[in-house]
Amino acid sequence: LQQQIYVLPGATLTIEAGTLIASDTGIGGSLAVTRGGKIMVMGTRGEPVIFTSKADVATWTAGNPRTGAWREGVNEWGNLTLMGSAYVSENAIVANTPAPNAANYANMEGLTEAFPGDTRVRYGGGNDNDDSGVVKYASFRFGGKVIALANELNGLSLGGIGRATDIHHVDIMNNVDDGVEIWGGTVNLKYVNIWNIGDDTFDVDQGWR
Repeated sequence: LQQQIYVLPGATLTIEAGTLIASDTGIGGSLAVTRGGKIMVMGTRGEPVIFTSKADVATWTAGNPRTGAWREGVNEWGNLTLMGSAYVSENAIVANTPAPNAANYANMEGLTEAFPGDTRVRYGGGNDNDDSGVVKYASFRFGGKVIALANELNGLSLGGIGRATDIHHVDIMNNVDDGVEIWGGTVNLKYVNIWNIGDDTFDVDQGWR
């Protein structure tokens, strides 16, 4: 996973159980699911999906993720970002209203517009039942990225995600910024383990319900 990769509207990315995604240290970027796109991270208890860096994998014995050495490293790749069409309360953008409104939108922290008005980095809308897919039995290790002050990639970023999205059994270890940050929306999370985080373990903004 290198640089900034998008799952575009109408596309579904499926990541099968047991998949290892190991980025080059310092180069790996974000995997970002846009509004209208879906991701299916289909890990299991016995075969989780692991997002990490090659520096982490290099410490494993015979490629076994249950071995390896813990380090104080962070910022070695990016993160997983989901952007949906649920209501957000955001008025930093001039056209928005402070209260939840279907016309409100925001630009996702940590993602960079390729050009002014790049809609791939936007989230928010009027569908609280929006479905961005499934993230289950997934581990995110040694991640995050600092773009600028107060503009970083979290372990798992969720902007305007609807309640039809299914997120459970997620592990986040060693991230440079927050473990999980949620901006608005109605997404539910179950069985989340967050450890050794640079900022907030769990951060919510913009009227998450």
